[in-house]
Amino acid sequence: MKKIGIFYGTTSGITTGIVDEVEFYLRKDDYEVYNVSKGIDELANYENLILITPTYGVGELQVSWARVADKLKEIDFTGKVVGLIGLGNQFAFGESFIGGLRVLYDIVTKNGGTVVGFTSTDGYRFEESNAVIDNKFVGLAIDEGNQGDYTPERIEKWLNEVKPLFK
Repeated sequence: MKKIGIFYGTTSGITTGIVDEVEFYLRKDDYEVYNVSKGIDELANYENLILITPTYGVGELQVSWARVADKLKEIDFTGKVVGLIGLGNQFAFGESFIGGLRVLYDIVTKNGGTVVGFTSTDGYRFEESNAVIDNKFVGLAIDEGNQGDYTPERIEKWLNEVKPLFK
């Protein structure tokens, strides 16, 4: 498997904890981590990607991701395999739970990328989410505030499903 590029944005630091958890389960793999607040220039150098974003507002990208969104839209994702992780609060923002994930999904797929790692909506309680296609999230959904106890197991299971799909 080729090196994995992990790109994330964070405002409150919660996403950094999720990145740490992902790194724990990838400790035997070759990967590099980038905070998108410093740019996304390196993204084009990877065929295997994990993009991680919390959702803000009503289904919007986190501010660091929003700042690089126009540049992200210019990247050719053809031949790239991308796993997505979204953070949100299913109770407080149940009408737009992990909506930021869908923004990334749309950019990647529109630009030729293959998104892997769709996950079941079972075990979550939310009103709606545009990050759901055919009754599955377009990536891994994390609600650290309400279901933080499930996070390590969810990440481990998701990575075990996604890693074999990387090149």
